[in-house]
Formats: sequence, structure tokens, C-alpha cells
Amino acid sequence: MPGDDLSVRRARNIRRALVALIDQSQIRPRRYPHLESISLALFARMAELHETICMLASTQRLRDAVVLARTLCEANITLYWLTNDQESDERIDRYVAFGGQVQLVNMERAQKYFRYDYVPKSKLEVDVLKEARVRFRNDRFKWNNVPISKMAAERDIYDPASTGTPPSMQPVYELFYYWCSLLAHPCIKAIENFLPRWGVPFKCFRPSAHQTVPEMHVVFLSTCWLFSMALRISKVTLVRKGDNLARIWERLRRK
Repeated sequence: MPGDDLSVRRARNIRRALVALIDQSQIRPRRYPHLESISLALFARMAELHETICMLASTQRLRDAVVLARTLCEANITLYWLTNDQESDERIDRYVAFGGQVQLVNMERAQKYFRYDYVPKSKLEVDVLKEARVRFRNDRFKWNNVPISKMAAERDIYDPASTGTPPSMQPVYELFYYWCSLLAHPCIKAIENFLPRWGVPFKCFRPSAHQTVPEMHVVFLSTCWLFSMALRISKVTLVRKGDNLARIWERLRRK
């Protein structure tokens, strides 16, 4: 990725074009299965997050922008994996059911720390909580029992040409999710620019201006991942927007 980052102005224009493409597609998600609804909601949330990344980048808070970009990267891989099974609704059903598991944990902790006993208000809520108890009995704190590395490594069922070559999400995981995670977590890589000089009174500032690859290209990378999500939705919903997406990609590629 040589050269300068994508400008915030162009990134915003590309995001607006992607959002307009999704909106103008007039996609009417079915109640069941939940795949279309979840895919569209995930894209909408990440489009919102993309604007926050742009705001941070415009004020040179690039490391903070990378922290949020990691979430967009993970959402891109998540959408890829959720939509990569045409034989079963198990993946998306588990994703949705995790909402019930979150409620169960909250109920348990509200009782533990505040002595508050929540009572479900409807039969539907009772059924959702019952399903969550069964689905997540062995791992209560993860929506997915498949690690993200395996999610990314799975061959793309929408791209037969990927057989025998690295799946499209594996490089995204091994390079960028990893690099972004180093700055998102409070590990040594996240704080190395702030390490104080020996024998000098400490001041809260950044002694070194060194930037990592994700920081130097955070706007471009984030916009690519949002584009990837829009492309995935077009494949899953069979929306015929290939020409529009190709034009948007050309604008993005010529950063």
C-alpha cells in the first residue's frame, strides 16, 4: 500500500455512494431467515462507525481510528462467515440467539449484585431465553464457537475460483486484523510511542511520532472493508448492482 492514505473527503463520498446503493436497492428483508436483516443491520452500523473513523482521522487521531477500524474489520469477516453457508441457518440463528444469552447474563448479575430478579414479560421472551440456555450452555460469553481465524480461512462459496488459493478473508485476518488488534489492546505495541525517556521527569505526551502501517492507511482500509460488506450483501440478496459497485471500486482503488 504505497503512497498516501485515502483522503477523508473521498472516503466519505464513497461511503455515501455505498449507502445510497443499498438504500436504492429496495431490499425487503424477510422475517425468516434472519440473514438479510442481520446483514443489512451490520452494514448500517459499520457505515455509521466509518464516519467516526473519518472524524478521528481528520484530526490526526490515527491510532484511535485504528482501534475502531479493527471493529469494522471484524464485522467484515463476520458478515463473510455468516453468509458463507447456503445449506443451513445455524450460523445466523446462533448469532441472533446470543441476544438472549446476553440477557441471561445480565439477569444473573443484576440478581448477584443488586438482588434484583427480572421476570420475562412474554412467552416469546421465555422461549428466547430457554433457547439461549441450551445453545450457550458450554460457552456463555461468545456468540460464535468458531474462532475468527477459522471464519476467515473458510473458502468462499460465492467464488469458485478461490479453490486452491488463499480464501479472500485470510489475508485480511492475518495482516490487518492482527495489526489493528495490536493497537486496540493495551499491549506493548499500543504504548511504545509513549514510553518515557530514562532519567527525565515524565510528561503525558507522545515522544515518538512513528506510525504503523494501519495508522498510515486507516481511512483506505476502513473504506475497503465497508465496500467489501456492500459487495457481500449484493451477492447474498442477488441485487444486480455489479456495474455500480465496479464504478465505486474504481474510485476507491485510485486513492
